[in-house]
Amino acid sequence: MSPGNIIKLTPFRADLARALTRRGERLLIAPDLAEEVAALEPLEAYYIVRELGLDQALPILRELSHEQLQACLDLDCWNRYDFAVDSLDEWLAPFASIDAETLAETFLSLDYVLQLLFLTQTVTVYDPDTDQVPAEDEERATARAMTPDGFYLLELKMLDLALRIHPFALLDALYQYDPAATHRLMSEIRVDLPTQIEEEALRFRSGRMQDLGFATPDEAMALFSRPPSRQPLPRPKEPLDSAVTRLPSVYAAPLLETTLLQQALSLVTAPNSLARLEQELVWAINSAIMAYGEKPQDIEHITAMVIRVRDTISLGLESLLARQEPPCLANEAASNAAALLEIWPMTDLFRHGYRATAVLQEEVRQALAEPRLAEWYNLPDTEQSDEPADRLERAFIAALLGRQPLHGGFDPGKAENIRAFASLAEITAAQARLQRINSHFSGKD
Repeated sequence: MSPGNIIKLTPFRADLARALTRRGERLLIAPDLAEEVAALEPLEAYYIVRELGLDQALPILRELSHEQLQACLDLDCWNRYDFAVDSLDEWLAPFASIDAETLAETFLSLDYVLQLLFLTQTVTVYDPDTDQVPAEDEERATARAMTPDGFYLLELKMLDLALRIHPFALLDALYQYDPAATHRLMSEIRVDLPTQIEEEALRFRSGRMQDLGFATPDEAMALFSRPPSRQPLPRPKEPLDSAVTRLPSVYAAPLLETTLLQQALSLVTAPNSLARLEQELVWAINSAIMAYGEKPQDIEHITAMVIRVRDTISLGLESLLARQEPPCLANEAASNAAALLEIWPMTDLFRHGYRATAVLQEEVRQALAEPRLAEWYNLPDTEQSDEPADRLERAFIAALLGRQPLHGGFDPGKAENIRAFASLAEITAAQARLQRINSHFSGKD
């Protein structure tokens, strides 16, 4: 391609291109791996490791900073408010595959309360000299061992939980690496209540998650609330101080597609404004992940969530443009949408997009007041028709009845596929489709 034919990237597309270079496969062959990993933001590091898989990502895992590794564990090792022992075990296993010293060093580098939490949920600690140790029950399987220093008796909890690293093997490695630190851990586990440890760990984790742009599940539900009717107060022109200032590669790929949001962002040229908007977009995606109850480690689902947020924000932009006086011309849509980005936060734009779909949910509920339509929709699975058209119509209605009305029943090969409505034209088409279905069952064809 001659220099005259080179198409200059917009600042936003250049940011997306840079994000896509921060992929795990490229990092693994980088001659300066340590420097490359050190330059990653914690959220970027997490998604890179998850895309590669923990075992394949071991060279990257070994270079993670404390902050990066802790972010990975915060994202992966909790089911809403409950700690997942097996998830932390999964992250520790690659380090254990190197040697016992690396395992112990990694474990002791974690936040102290997380060390306590993992151990208190896997072992019971007794002081044989002062504690009343239950007699071993021949009918109940138990596993016990003395600590190498002879101070404590350990009893394994959750014998049916298959862990890659046996807790006794972990403790043996810890005692070999740092006997004093491990003795302190055992002393605290013996006297502290597990619930108090978990509550403290959750409190610390919630604070770190907010730094990564993840609201609590309850706070994230604000995405599905009525949007403000008035324009918000002016916002800062620069990105806020946060652990997240740029798009991870997993988020960047879906944003390459042409949407109203992508067109609007491509018109933003001021570096600080673009950085703030990208930061807000990451926060909106992270909030949606929490609101929908998704787990960040499922990369395929996360990509679908990014697409859903992208399309819902685009719909929010279009719905605001539709209210402008005089009406916005088609060739002005992108520039007018870019102006709206300077007024409305990304989460508010999502709420406007969500609100635009509310009419569909109201209309489908009214349609189901027709007895014959309701009877058809509520048929047991065993009595439903196998006709592709019937399955598509049923999937179409089911998608409209969810927390966020979604577009379903559009893929003959996979009726269960759903996606967000991305334009007002799609909403209008869905209304017409619903009317046809309703007319069919009400006998008004």
